[in-house]
Amino acid sequence: MMKLLCVDSEPVYREIISLCAEKEGVKVKSVASYEEAILAFENYAPDIVTLDVIVKGGSGYDLVKKLKALSGSRFVPMIFLASHTADSVMDKCFKAGADDFIPKPFNEVLFNIRLKTHMRHVELMKEMYRKNKALTYYQTMIEREHEMAHHVLDHIQTRSEKNSEQVAITRLSAASFNGDLALVKTRADAARLVFVGDFTGHGLPASIGALPVMQTFFDAVDDLVCVNELAVRINRILFSILPDYMFCAGYLILMTQEGEITYWGGGMPNAFIRRSNSSVDYLQSNHMPLGILSATEFEADLQSNKLNAGDTLIIVSDGVLELKNCHEEMLGDNKVKTLISNAYAEKSLITAQQIIEQQLAEYLGESEQLDDITLVALRSPCL
Repeated sequence: MMKLLCVDSEPVYREIISLCAEKEGVKVKSVASYEEAILAFENYAPDIVTLDVIVKGGSGYDLVKKLKALSGSRFVPMIFLASHTADSVMDKCFKAGADDFIPKPFNEVLFNIRLKTHMRHVELMKEMYRKNKALTYYQTMIEREHEMAHHVLDHIQTRSEKNSEQVAITRLSAASFNGDLALVKTRADAARLVFVGDFTGHGLPASIGALPVMQTFFDAVDDLVCVNELAVRINRILFSILPDYMFCAGYLILMTQEGEITYWGGGMPNAFIRRSNSSVDYLQSNHMPLGILSATEFEADLQSNKLNAGDTLIIVSDGVLELKNCHEEMLGDNKVKTLISNAYAEKSLITAQQIIEQQLAEYLGESEQLDDITLVALRSPCL
């Protein structure tokens, strides 16, 4: 039941207001003085207050200010019922914080209409507060879940090799979660296993398949699983857990110490091989992405290539090729090819990676990054 506090020094008006409000199903508490009003407001916690400009023991203007301060975050309409109807009096009432002004003597019908209007406002505000509280709760829960997911994914990602003169990894997120994966690990036989994956979309939904893929990848490193078998395993897992509209484009690459490359590619842009003579070759991604085809339909046949002395293999996600500048122009294959040809002329792979990162940032400028960016560069350790 909604509650009303009536502050009026005249008993007749306290009685009239009580009768009118109670007809509308409102519980009423009446007081006659400034101090009683403050005490009643604190203990009774009314939803609406009616008061006069003249109050025993104080000023109605000051009382409104005091009650508004005591209401805190609650919305409590303050309605002045005053015998003084001059414009200057009304102006002072509203400046003090009043929400309405009704001159005395007032018509019962008019009072009831105005009262019901304020009752609706109070209900709307209460509903808004309830929804805001629920939204705050769910936001807090989402933030905690994101924090936990970040912790788990970051912990597993640390098992991947750090940047060196043989491996350089750049991952730039378009949202709080990165939908791309870049995993590199040297096996017991000294061959380096690489997985670069790009899940549909970006953000948390694009990361739901990351955890099982990571675990499968590192298990394959430990067990010396061949590339085509690893592709089959990852596809089987993603096919079983991802919704129909999601998949993972990716490269699975095994590179020996001598630079021999065996790879599986599905749904990814062609990878670049920047040769020592400045020419650029490609690894082709000829298969369907992971997670689309069933085990009986999936194709796991491999391709091969070789890194010679001074060559660099660069794998990019489509977020690199589709990067837009302030003129809405995509970077595209040709510009990426030029950037790669120039940057990876550097003998230091780390320096080359820093150069390419800077050039991508300059191209983006003040534009919004719309997709996750992943760029992995590899050189053979024995070249």
